[in-house]
Amino acid sequence: MKKIYLIIILLISSKISAQEFNNKIFFENFVECYYSKNLNEPILIYNYPNGILIHELKPLINDSSWYKFAISESKSGWLKIENILILPECNDRQFNNNFEQYKGNWILAKNLKINISDLDVESRSLIKFFENPNLNSNIVYKSDKFLETELIEIIGLWAKVNFVINGVSMSGWLQRKDQCAYPWTSCPFQSE
Repeated sequence: MKKIYLIIILLISSKISAQEFNNKIFFENFVECYYSKNLNEPILIYNYPNGILIHELKPLINDSSWYKFAISESKSGWLKIENILILPECNDRQFNNNFEQYKGNWILAKNLKINISDLDVESRSLIKFFENPNLNSNIVYKSDKFLETELIEIIGLWAKVNFVINGVSMSGWLQRKDQCAYPWTSCPFQSE
């Protein structure tokens, strides 16, 4: 009888853990980015950088949905996938039931975006783009308004991005608290 109770408890706790994990859409321990909705190209997933193509993600038909990636590593223009979600309809999509299915595989950094939002930026704090991935580095640009950037590479939770200001192409490093992987809304993740 004790074995039956133990099995029931294990089943219930594993189901609760799976539900909590499946409902999670923010991954604070990874750099997050999204696939540009302006493109109609599939997202190509490879087993290794310059490796074998293992899957193509088709562009989403719904204009209000997008692919959001959690990235754990970068190498020479390639990004290592931790997980992929389709948002905002994550609970209604079969894809998100197995969002780690491409974990450990690679995609090209091309067409992956990180935004900064102007909704919560105080004029005295501004969003800072650093020359190197640390707070003691020179600041290459400060922004107080919405800005779409293209992800180039990551180191830890820092994201190196390209962006255009007044027709001039620039690049800089964003700390995790200033990164936004949502194309049309502000970001809830803000911590030091």
